[in-house]
Amino acid sequence: MRKKTKLIVGICALSVSLTAAIGGGLYFSTDREVNAMLDEPWVEQVANMTYYDDYSSSAFSGKVEPEKHEKIYYEPEKGKIEEIFVKEGDLIDEGTELFVYEPLDSSTLELEQLKMQLEMSYLQINQTDKKKKKIEKSLKETQDKEEKELIQEELDQISFDLRMSNLEAAQLQKQIASMEEEENSTTVVSKSQGIVQSINEDVVNGASMEQVPGPFIQIVSTGSYLIKSQINEFLLDSIDVDQMVKITKKAGGEEEWLGKIIEIGKLPVGNDQGDPMMDYYGESNPQSSNYPFTVLIEEHDGLEIGFHVNVEPVSEDSSSEADAIRVMRDFVVFEDDAPYVWLVNEEEEATKQVVETGAEFEEDYTIEIVSGISLDDYLVYPDPSVTEGKKVTIYHDSFE
Repeated sequence: MRKKTKLIVGICALSVSLTAAIGGGLYFSTDREVNAMLDEPWVEQVANMTYYDDYSSSAFSGKVEPEKHEKIYYEPEKGKIEEIFVKEGDLIDEGTELFVYEPLDSSTLELEQLKMQLEMSYLQINQTDKKKKKIEKSLKETQDKEEKELIQEELDQISFDLRMSNLEAAQLQKQIASMEEEENSTTVVSKSQGIVQSINEDVVNGASMEQVPGPFIQIVSTGSYLIKSQINEFLLDSIDVDQMVKITKKAGGEEEWLGKIIEIGKLPVGNDQGDPMMDYYGESNPQSSNYPFTVLIEEHDGLEIGFHVNVEPVSEDSSSEADAIRVMRDFVVFEDDAPYVWLVNEEEEATKQVVETGAEFEEDYTIEIVSGISLDDYLVYPDPSVTEGKKVTIYHDSFE
């Protein structure tokens, strides 16, 4: 609970403060004539009037999700799973081996046959090459023209046979390489860095895809986080892509994180796609549509995947608004050339203090004070009994 220090002049002074709860804010209403009948006027600390709700009326519910979510499915045609190399909770890098399939018997037999054929091709190539060299030697040694022609024909034929044998061997090499690559593909590796979120052990135990639908292994990224939220159509114009938002945990706590809106959906979510947590927190409205939007959080220490959070848009002037001073409109007197308030000085006397005013806020009947007073100051309600130098007594009452 927020600590407040209520400053009161006179025991009866509190009764003159009439409050009305209108909409989501607290509004003050005072009666000058009633205060004038009291022995002492009403005194209030500026800080108590400059009050903002802890939660914005434009805060939305959301859920923390990983930016990347890799799902690996079991492929029965590759065989049974022989071994799993990771376990749930493991931090892995891109390219980490996850599991391996048992080699299929038919593939292994075919590969062995191809390797034998290749070996036989090499033997044939060696034999043919030796014969070619002998023929080339005979061609050089013979002097007879007709014999030379016969030997040349034989050499041409054996050169052709050698060329064909080399082509066949090259083709076998390609087939073997392809099958070995296929065999190596039985080892499945991760495509991203992250944490192994889940492993479906039922698949390992031989369950079929019909019995166990869904991914075999799920990996979530450890980089940036996303928050998936929804916004009502009536508030859709209040957010933009690249707008900063403040994130706080639904469970409470003082921690805050900053995120950025990276996407706003063009189509409303269907009834079956709505976040049930929005119903839980009373943010759904059956008479209007909700549109999805996504927030990116790069720094998220203290947030965990699955946390439900509040998402509050941060406006450009939010920092200046947080530092602004606002007091109840009736505490400011608009007479003569400049507005003024009755300020309590160090001697606990009422003294006239000229102030510079800013915007007025009809929703809570307050006015902005640009200069002239601080949050630590005390103001006296300007009833007819207040005059320059009037002695006042300040009572401090602390409560939770």
